[in-house]
Amino acid sequence: MKRKYTPFKKGIFTGFGFPGIGMSSAMFGYGVFAAEAGLDLYLCLGSVLILWSMPGMVIFVSLFSIGTPIFLLFTTVLLANMRQFFLVLSGLTLMNIHKHKLSFITKLFWAHLISPTGWAELTKVKNEIDEKDLFKFFQGLSLALVIFNSTTTIIGYKLYDFLPNDIVSVPVFIMPLYLTILMLRAIEIYYRLAVVTGGIIGPLLFPYIGDWSLIVAGLVGGSVGLMVSYLLNKDKINV
Repeated sequence: MKRKYTPFKKGIFTGFGFPGIGMSSAMFGYGVFAAEAGLDLYLCLGSVLILWSMPGMVIFVSLFSIGTPIFLLFTTVLLANMRQFFLVLSGLTLMNIHKHKLSFITKLFWAHLISPTGWAELTKVKNEIDEKDLFKFFQGLSLALVIFNSTTTIIGYKLYDFLPNDIVSVPVFIMPLYLTILMLRAIEIYYRLAVVTGGIIGPLLFPYIGDWSLIVAGLVGGSVGLMVSYLLNKDKINV
């Protein structure tokens, strides 16, 4: 007989599974990157827990290491992390956070921990467990991810002096690969369509517009997915 776990335990096991492995692999690389830039271990670990976003963390280390003024550093990291604003809102909506009797500060705390990995797992399990239990699942998932990622960040930081650069750079690519695979496994076709569209456009445009291809691919892929979602939901309403 298959053992049935509580939503909280299911979240913990999920966080220590493939999602945690994918995310912590990138954090391992970040630990090495922070050590190379000259950050001390406490600042490195603090940036992980406070920023909780790989682009923002990389920008923080890059600017901090060259002595960027605090105001400019804060503003740049803030703008980089604002890209996840709607993702966080979507995650809070999925969990129906307003139905739980939580203080505003508590809601902000859990909103802070909504990463692309957490959001992707929420969308994956939303049809597997009751809506009222999604928040408990997310709490377990977040606890596991924080422990897993903090540990691997410290390991990467400590191993900086012993590992060749070629080996260190490999884990960073596991995270986007994991997210791509997860989105392609999504039930809703518009998620998969957005990933495939962006994945095709990006490489095609890169020889012509360079790094801007990433932005264009994201905008076009997301727009296509949003348009298909709108048309599908419109058809369902009309039926």
